[in-house]
Amino acid sequence: MSIDAARESAAEEVTRLIAANERLTNELAQHQQAVEALRQREQESRSIIDSIPAGIALMTPEGAVEVVNRQMLEYFGRTFDELKDWVTTDAIHPEDHPRALERLRRSLATGDRLDSEQRHRHFDGVFRWFRVLGVPLRDSNGRIARWCVLHIDIDERKRAEEALRERERESRLIVDTVPGLVAILTPAGDVDVVNQQLVEYCGQPLEAMKAWGTNGTVHAEDLPRVVELFTQAITTGEPYDFEARIRRFDGVYRWFQVRGLPLRDPGERIVRWYVLLTDIDDRKRAEVELRRAYDSFADAQRLSHTGSLITDLEGDDHNWSEEAFRIFEFDPATRVSVQRVRDVIHPDDLPSFEAVIARGMKGENVNFAFRIVTARGAVKHVRGVAHVVERVAGRPLFVGALQDVTESKVAEEALNRARSELAHVARVTTVSALTASIAHEVNQPLSGIITNAGTCLRMLAADPPDIEGARETARRTMRDGNRAADVITRLRALFTKKDFTLERLDLNEATREVVALSLSELQRNRIVLQSEFANDLPMVIGDRIQLQQVMLNLLRNASDAMVGIDDRPRHLLVRTERDEGDRVRLTVRDAGVGLEPQSMNKLFDAFYTTKADGMGIGLSVSRSIIESHHGRLWAEPNDGGPGATFSFWIPREAQGPDAIPAASSSSP
Repeated sequence: MSIDAARESAAEEVTRLIAANERLTNELAQHQQAVEALRQREQESRSIIDSIPAGIALMTPEGAVEVVNRQMLEYFGRTFDELKDWVTTDAIHPEDHPRALERLRRSLATGDRLDSEQRHRHFDGVFRWFRVLGVPLRDSNGRIARWCVLHIDIDERKRAEEALRERERESRLIVDTVPGLVAILTPAGDVDVVNQQLVEYCGQPLEAMKAWGTNGTVHAEDLPRVVELFTQAITTGEPYDFEARIRRFDGVYRWFQVRGLPLRDPGERIVRWYVLLTDIDDRKRAEVELRRAYDSFADAQRLSHTGSLITDLEGDDHNWSEEAFRIFEFDPATRVSVQRVRDVIHPDDLPSFEAVIARGMKGENVNFAFRIVTARGAVKHVRGVAHVVERVAGRPLFVGALQDVTESKVAEEALNRARSELAHVARVTTVSALTASIAHEVNQPLSGIITNAGTCLRMLAADPPDIEGARETARRTMRDGNRAADVITRLRALFTKKDFTLERLDLNEATREVVALSLSELQRNRIVLQSEFANDLPMVIGDRIQLQQVMLNLLRNASDAMVGIDDRPRHLLVRTERDEGDRVRLTVRDAGVGLEPQSMNKLFDAFYTTKADGMGIGLSVSRSIIESHHGRLWAEPNDGGPGATFSFWIPREAQGPDAIPAASSSSP
């Protein structure tokens, strides 16, 4: 080969090498770009995984953990290396660990998705429920390349489900303890649950009672009406109430009142029906006997001022007893109608009368109370009750009773007047104590004004005599101060009671009078009153009205202390007993809110009160009254229970010729 040829061949080889180097350089740049793009995609994927609000783990086809997101690390409070060995750690609750491992192995072996519920240990040691969902990710050939496992926190749902199950258990327990026959229906009206009492009455299991419309549970004569009413209620969602005969386990039918109420969710959708079956067979039989034996009760009705009636409102047909005619002063030979009764109703009571008639026209049982004005102008108070006993031609037939309660109303009004008079005495005494206290408080600064004015006058007298105007001002200050003091003195004298009206009295009797006056108020407040009066209680000497004022104040305070109590009975105990020495004690014990230790020393101070609308005068006045009777009034918390006890003692009646002491000269 010539030198030129060799040179040409070498040049071609160099050219090839340069071209190859350029290709290699380009491929290397492309590879670096691909690696960088892959790194960016992995960072983006990791960022996406970390931003998902749930725990995520990526595993190999064999189940080895490759990746966990930030949420997993933060929840468990462990490193990635620690979480990789989760099988050998306490990350899963010991009770759930075998089941969780078995389900994972089965999914890895079969390729089926994983779905499991298990408890995971939080970094603070508390276990929470999670739903673990594992999905296999396959390549283009269908082989599993990875497992993506999602951990969803379902702890609140599990707790809610457990709470729901607990409520259902409690509901079932309550249903089984209800003294009646109870059934729970689905929204469509199918029997879902029955209590033990219903099972025992019908002698059938739940499955049999689901077919109540076809298996003879309801009497054949009542079934068409019952099905119609029941279907209408389920369709409209309105409560139902009807009477029907239900077959007992021995084949005997008894009358029941069947009431169904829908239970709705927050969206007003019916979720269940609750049905109560009340045995009214005895009542139905009694009502029939009552109709048959109506005439035999005439004498009893006259003695009790009670009349009976059988009424068909829709037909305006009324069958009254003789006593009912006598109460309304209608001629028994004339026909009674709704309009005739309406004509004698007191004008102020017409709205309530019309409401009663409207409810009765709907077939509802009614209670009523109103006044009537008879033809001779007499006003009577009438109250009564009427119940639907059967339906005649589809119309409700009522049996009822009405009573002339005018005498009891008059007695009640007299009792209310007596209560008002006693309350008036208490108010007057309170005003007396209030005015005297204000006079005492205002009189002190007025005395200071007088003293200061006298001092000013003496000081001004020592100054040069050209300040006569200032001296005259001081004289006017003294004059006005004296005038104000005189006004306060007269005001105190006006309201101050100088002496008692002393008498020999029985503390038991006086206490019973106050209890009688307070009984209506106590009943309105649902107070359970218990009285324990000593049989051998000696007589005392005192002012009956003022002592009864103290008793009334203690009773009202005890009642007020229990008005807001709903978690325990409102018991009130009034007790009289002999005290040590020649003394008689009265105690009022309540189960109310009790006494705060820091208020014990202030209870009897004027104007101190624990009531939002109180004046703080009652206990102060009561203490003054008891002390004026040479006694003592005090309060203390109840031992071993809620509430407080207020007590006072006063000396018993003195024996001998000086049995009645001289009247006190000081005002309470």
